[in-house]
Amino acid sequence: MGWPFLLAAGYKNNPVIIRLVFEKDCGVWDDIIGIMKINLVSSLAQSVGSIWKELQAKSAGPTFNVASPLSSTPVPIYSWIVEHARDFPNWDNVRFVLMDEQVECTQPPYRYISRDDPASYEGFASRVLLEPLKRNVGVNVPVDKPDLQTIETFKERIDLLVLALGVEGNYANVMPGTQESVGWHIAHLTPAFRQAHTAMGSVSYPGAHFREFGMSLGPQQVLTAENVVVIIRGSGKRDLTLRLLAYEEFDPEFPLSIIFHSAVADQVQIFIAEDVGIAASELGL
Repeated sequence: MGWPFLLAAGYKNNPVIIRLVFEKDCGVWDDIIGIMKINLVSSLAQSVGSIWKELQAKSAGPTFNVASPLSSTPVPIYSWIVEHARDFPNWDNVRFVLMDEQVECTQPPYRYISRDDPASYEGFASRVLLEPLKRNVGVNVPVDKPDLQTIETFKERIDLLVLALGVEGNYANVMPGTQESVGWHIAHLTPAFRQAHTAMGSVSYPGAHFREFGMSLGPQQVLTAENVVVIIRGSGKRDLTLRLLAYEEFDPEFPLSIIFHSAVADQVQIFIAEDVGIAASELGL
């Protein structure tokens, strides 16, 4: 099947205009304003890595700020970026915004867990992306994160925000029930969320001790991000993906549905790997 296809009615009754891209050679991206794009891809790695590269090259600001998930889903993307890092311009301008992290204590004052803790997201970022980048291109990408004691005042701009679809429809440490008005915050992590990431056999944090609370960005950061990319892979995500695509507007009980908010929908691209098992016909074609 060729591409592109424009699904003007969206998925089912969804009013968001969706451009369906079917690609096998990856690297598909263009500048279509006002259209949410759903990309069905063989692999996330080159597809999303190429977007990162393009935006990093186009960045006109003094810094290029990226916030990206720290779980198993984006690992192939990070590997591709490290492998092709010498083809990326402006590494000295890049800042990695830590979108979420585990914290100690169950009430204020909270404090970040040690980077050496097996449950540390920042430690994960260092292992799978930042240290490999340093070895390959000799760049130290700074990590920006909020002061937990003044977290509500953290105002870091996000030029590229990558979000992964998680258990219960979450992204980052944003739990079901988080309201649209919430920005950077301390979240009470659900048992299902903690179990999904730490179960033996998990690629990200097997056997780690996830705390009860975590730092996270919120819906407000999604709504104000310059570019938003949603990544989905794995056969276990099929039903969650169909649930996500059925939304017409933001529902706090399914946090990632924030991408259908009118303030951000036209800045969103969704990448669904073929191992999710979604067929084009299930998207309305």
